[in-house]
Amino acid sequence: MPFFSIIVPVYNVQNYLAACVKSVAEQPGPKDWECILVDDGSTDMSGPMCDALAAEIPGLQVIHRENGGLAAARNTGLDAAAGDWILFLDSDDAMAPGLLETLRAELPAHPEYDWFIGKHLEWQPDGTLTPHDGLHLVPGPFDSTDYAARLKALYTAGHWSVWKYCIRRSFLEKSHVKFLSDCVWAEDWPFDLELLLHCERLYFLDTVFTHYRVGRQGSLLTDAKNLPKRFKGLAAAQRRLAKLSANGTADAAAYAAMEDAAADVFWPQARTAAVKDAAIRRECLPYIKQLRPLYPRGQEVRTRRDWRLFQQMMQTFGPKFTLWAAALKR
Repeated sequence: MPFFSIIVPVYNVQNYLAACVKSVAEQPGPKDWECILVDDGSTDMSGPMCDALAAEIPGLQVIHRENGGLAAARNTGLDAAAGDWILFLDSDDAMAPGLLETLRAELPAHPEYDWFIGKHLEWQPDGTLTPHDGLHLVPGPFDSTDYAARLKALYTAGHWSVWKYCIRRSFLEKSHVKFLSDCVWAEDWPFDLELLLHCERLYFLDTVFTHYRVGRQGSLLTDAKNLPKRFKGLAAAQRRLAKLSANGTADAAAYAAMEDAAADVFWPQARTAAVKDAAIRRECLPYIKQLRPLYPRGQEVRTRRDWRLFQQMMQTFGPKFTLWAAALKR
């Protein structure tokens, strides 16, 4: 039985996949890991590359599936995982050197914890590695029965990025929390919010987990044509959060904290949707209207006057007029 299961969803990353796999294969120490490459219906050479790499590297296994998105691919990996601990890695990123060696020492030293959170470095296009501005991780345990306090600690340290987590597989299975297959953008944050309902004890490690590649062209974060897809994912996550409130899994205080966190994801995207291309705005509108419960919510939106003005316009005039008016200034 492997100690670690490293789940890597793969979709059209033929230029980056080898470097990602190399970062795992060259981790020092015993080969006590399995790395599960989930080829999510790639249309480039990523699928054959997965098979070729697995033929050469012990511990690497490949699952080919029809395209279903990042969330579905991660769930496929979770279903196949056999390790005691789960790690996630995106196929255009790299595992930090020495990560597994550090975890082998840290995890047994804190046996009462099921969820460990680390740091990342941003991998710039010129190859340099830089810290992420605005994140502040305080190493050590954080225990609280207050959901909002746990959420604040988690987001202050790491925002919403599962590739900075090491999670006990038995805890994850017991919680029955999976990624939302219909959440087709920013799949991490609804997963985080729901899993946090089941975990009152977090452990923060002053350890870099991932080198996160920024600015990759064609990604959901860099291509304006993907804006409707972002709102479709946000709407799916919002429906899930509302269900957790309706069935009593999340109490009123926890749900309010969840809504604020969801709104903090929503508002930057809503402002970004004020593009001059009217066709893109029209495609975004049905999903933005579904997110109306978030219009009064959010913490970050209160920090800037221009953001608050945009929020007030959305509440007063609705998204169609607000996006059109905001686009005129661009």
